Amino acid sequence: MSRQGFAARLRGGESLISSFIKTPHHAVIEIAGDCGLDAVVLDAEHAPFDAASLDRGVLACRAAGVAGLIRVADDRPTTLLQALDLGADGLVLPHIVNAAQARQLLQATRYRNGSRGFSNSPRAGGYGRVNLAEHMAAEDGRHAIIAQIEDREALDNLAAIAAVEQIDCLLVGRADLAVSLGASSVDDPRVESAVSRVLEAAQQAGKAAGIFVAGSDDLARFSAKGLRFFILGSDQALLRAGWSQQVHHFRGSTR
Repeated sequence: MSRQGFAARLRGGESLISSFIKTPHHAVIEIAGDCGLDAVVLDAEHAPFDAASLDRGVLACRAAGVAGLIRVADDRPTTLLQALDLGADGLVLPHIVNAAQARQLLQATRYRNGSRGFSNSPRAGGYGRVNLAEHMAAEDGRHAIIAQIEDREALDNLAAIAAVEQIDCLLVGRADLAVSLGASSVDDPRVESAVSRVLEAAQQAGKAAGIFVAGSDDLARFSAKGLRFFILGSDQALLRAGWSQQVHHFRGSTR
């Protein structure tokens, strides 16, 4: 199953493709897994996921054999803990701007040398099947940690952010980055330059670099540059594109 060892695959330099899930329903995730995506990203930052729907979403990821990442809504320790306890395979952390911020919030993701609250009763602990020592050994370091770079401030701190040990991937959020840089398009030269800077920092630190792309045309271009982790569109975008195409075809065929 593709969810097995997702963090190891990311750290090993594999090219991996995922997509945002904006609709809190298990069937969407099952379809994504059946289509062969390496991962899905449950978007708790910009979609109406609550604790119950995240729980069902992670369960659907396991049923579909696809790695389940959660883009968290905020950086509160309780938010991170909830995602880990539910059994997420990784965390996507929005708006990482410096190394000190990253280290502080990542404390909540580790037992050893961290501050994660212990419980082996949720899904991550096998509902009590594993003991304290087994659970800590299994969980610490299991999750892919993906830091979103989407602020002007972060561009001045890329090397330090990439050097944070727990961070596995620097993910460029071009839309927010464009806004932060005063650009009106993700294709603005300032954004393109920022992508190159993020990639260079990640490569020098031996980490993966990733990016969100709206369409498949950008996949080959950014892959050729050396980016390895891709979030391609979302379930909503695919629905809109598919239905729009069908309606356009219908209108044209009935004139």
